[in-house]
Amino acid sequence: MSATLNFREPYRFSAGALALAVHLAFFVLLYFGVRWQSQPPEEFMVEMWESLPNAEVLPEQEPPPPPKMEPIVQPRVVAPVPPPAKADIELRDKKAKKAEEKKAREKAAARQEAERKELEAYSERIRKQEQERIKAEQARVRAEVSAATRVQVERYQDLIRAKIRRKMSKVADVPESAEAIFRITLLPDGTVMDVALQKSSGYPAYDNAAERAIRLADPLPMPTDVTLQMMFRELKLSIRP
Repeated sequence: MSATLNFREPYRFSAGALALAVHLAFFVLLYFGVRWQSQPPEEFMVEMWESLPNAEVLPEQEPPPPPKMEPIVQPRVVAPVPPPAKADIELRDKKAKKAEEKKAREKAAARQEAERKELEAYSERIRKQEQERIKAEQARVRAEVSAATRVQVERYQDLIRAKIRRKMSKVADVPESAEAIFRITLLPDGTVMDVALQKSSGYPAYDNAAERAIRLADPLPMPTDVTLQMMFRELKLSIRP
């Protein structure tokens, strides 16, 4: 047991030395702290005035000019522009797309309208050309028909005159230049319905002889063509010796 006590003694000496050092440091800190607080404050002087000093400015002294104040320019604050939202971008794109589609439709409509007008102008030219061609053809046919009709009318008029002369008695002292013109109304079969003197030859006996011959020649020769028969419904016929 004595050996155990002798082994622990060095540690007891170290613990005691450490406790002594701690107490010594605490004492020094306490001493200097109390001394710092016990120092008297620094002295200062107060000057007493019976009255306020004259604040007027002497005549020879000019007051200093007031300091020139520079105008304070407030910096212009520009509010930051927020980036466009996604919905705004999509709406703008849709509007631009609709505008392009509208422009394309207008161009297509204008092109179709121009094509329609061009087609109408072409059709109008073709129609006018066809009308002119038809008119020319009709005029040619009418000319041919008129020529043929005139020939047929003259032919049947000569046949009628020949039959009337065969039925007409001779009248003396009538020159060959004498001419009596009659208006004769006929039926399609050549039957004489009426005879009227339109122009006298100047010789009443010749006029009467010609009228009697027309009635005696009834029926007069008539063309078989219905169109020509219509032209003979009222026949203007001249009778010469």
